[in-house]
Amino acid sequence: MRFTLQAGTDPVAEADGVLLRALGLPSGGVIRVGSTHVQVRPAELPGNTLRIGPEALHNSGLDQGSSVDIVRALPTTATSVELDGLPTGGSQLVTALQGRVLTAGDRLTVDLDGEVHELSVLEVDPPGPVLVGAPTQFGVDHTGASAPATTAARTAEALLAGLDTQIDVLTGWFSLLATEHALEAAWGMPEVAGVLLEGPLGCGKAELVEEAARRAGTAVRHVDTSLVFKPDKLLDLLAEAVNDRPGPGVIFVDRIEAVIGGSSITSFRTQCLAIMRWFLDAVAKKPTVACVLGVESAAEVDPAISDSPLLPRSLTVPPPDLQRRQLLFEAALSEVPKRELDSAHLAALSSGFSGADVLAAVLHATAGVAGEGVDITTELVAAAIRDTPPSLGAVPMGQVTSFGFEKVANLDEVKQRLVEAVVWPMQDPDRFARLGIDPPRGILLHGPPGTGKTFVIKALAHEAGAAFFSVKGAELLDKFVGESERGVRDVFSRARAAAPSIIFFDEFDALAPVRGRSSNTVTDSVVAALLTEIDGVSDRGQVAVIAATNRKDLIDGALLRAGRFETHLLLDLPVKASRRALLEITDVPLADDVDLERLAEDTDGLSFADLTGLLREAALVALRSDERAMTVTSTHVQVALDRLRNDRDDL
Repeated sequence: MRFTLQAGTDPVAEADGVLLRALGLPSGGVIRVGSTHVQVRPAELPGNTLRIGPEALHNSGLDQGSSVDIVRALPTTATSVELDGLPTGGSQLVTALQGRVLTAGDRLTVDLDGEVHELSVLEVDPPGPVLVGAPTQFGVDHTGASAPATTAARTAEALLAGLDTQIDVLTGWFSLLATEHALEAAWGMPEVAGVLLEGPLGCGKAELVEEAARRAGTAVRHVDTSLVFKPDKLLDLLAEAVNDRPGPGVIFVDRIEAVIGGSSITSFRTQCLAIMRWFLDAVAKKPTVACVLGVESAAEVDPAISDSPLLPRSLTVPPPDLQRRQLLFEAALSEVPKRELDSAHLAALSSGFSGADVLAAVLHATAGVAGEGVDITTELVAAAIRDTPPSLGAVPMGQVTSFGFEKVANLDEVKQRLVEAVVWPMQDPDRFARLGIDPPRGILLHGPPGTGKTFVIKALAHEAGAAFFSVKGAELLDKFVGESERGVRDVFSRARAAAPSIIFFDEFDALAPVRGRSSNTVTDSVVAALLTEIDGVSDRGQVAVIAATNRKDLIDGALLRAGRFETHLLLDLPVKASRRALLEITDVPLADDVDLERLAEDTDGLSFADLTGLLREAALVALRSDERAMTVTSTHVQVALDRLRNDRDDL
């Protein structure tokens, strides 16, 4: 994206928030400006203006008013930094520069004990933009000796934690793609361009490609489509990459949805599609050259590319679930001085985090105590997690509810079935594996309105310790083509990231009616998206999908078969014992003269919602008669019950 430089005084760069979101930096991050890198944050600025301080402007090699392309960068925590003739080093520099983004060639102004030093960054390890943190060691160039390296975990290594399967698969593919004539024997395809790699920003796609290529003994050339502002630029980048790869090698083109996705300008997208088709053909004709097309969601890419026979394989890097987030924290903190860190607790706190978010939180925690000789603790990292916004999707974070089954009146059989289907797989996954079976993939609650379907699932989420994602069917439907399907995918993506989690679709019949019965084609597309997502839930048992409806007969039959919403639980109007149980656990303070047995008898035919409303009305009657009332008497209850009966007679 192209910006005009404006001089400022703040060392942190500023740009319009809308433009930063387009770059995948909704709350800020690190960008490349000319020959340097700088942190950026949202601000109200006119047009495509980037405001940076004098030091960053100097390091960029550009002048005020210059027009420059800026792109997102994911800096690595610095292992070592070599500076020119500074007469000190170590903790003082870490303290002074903590959290700073450094690039080889940068000029720095550092205040140490009241003395200002002008420095130049000669070399950083690893190469590229780095962030100064607790593990960073500084070397001083008096003799030309290099700064010593540490054994701190690298960003790339940390991001690969938990991706062993994906690495093995991609390594195998690269070995085939880089070997002449191997594909026809293995896949039955004489011409293949490469594979599609799907996953959210910050999940480690670039690092995965690099590691797989290393293991396969081939090199990678990166093409960043965020540099593309017109089709000619895309053609130049791809043509250069193809011509520079006689073989063997891999061309990684990331974020292709930026140029051929549904949100790009139509005329721009049409031209870029033609260029991408040319690119695939050109790569396919080079038998030892392959490409990897990176995308956040394959559904955002034109089928002419995503379904191309030249891309016969696809691989997904999922959002980090609970287990992988734990591995990410352990990897990122492996060489950091620490005291008995509870990585499982940190993982539970970081729902919705990408791998990059985990690393950002760790960097925040380590930079905060840099140079103080303080070990990192669980509390310090937890505080950093709370200060780090999760970047996965726009669906609100799931919450763990505050009440459990103690608030659910009776319904013993329903509660037991839910415990078996949801709580057991989440808390003891080996229970099912020992008998060679899988937990249910989906559960459908059906019955009349007001019977407690939503309430019991909220309580279930508490019992399971799971994040709760509630979606009303009608709210998810959108008039714009593709938005409803995207909403479905976002819900599942967020839930996988927050696992263990429960997705609860209320009013499911509105969201997934029988296909073909309505003129609304949106619902047909939503049903198809739901089928795809439910069938694709790989972490079975850690993501429970539950739906509720008053009309089971209105739901598309494909969703009700075995392997989808296969467990059906009826919540009918409560019997007398259930009504009595609700009256016993209500939060409304009932006086001793209220006969619960008789009241349960008198409320035959009422739902749980009706009973709750009855008690609320009785409490209001009590307050109308005496604003200082502390209890609800039988008289108050009878008045409320009479009103309820009269209201029903009027219907």
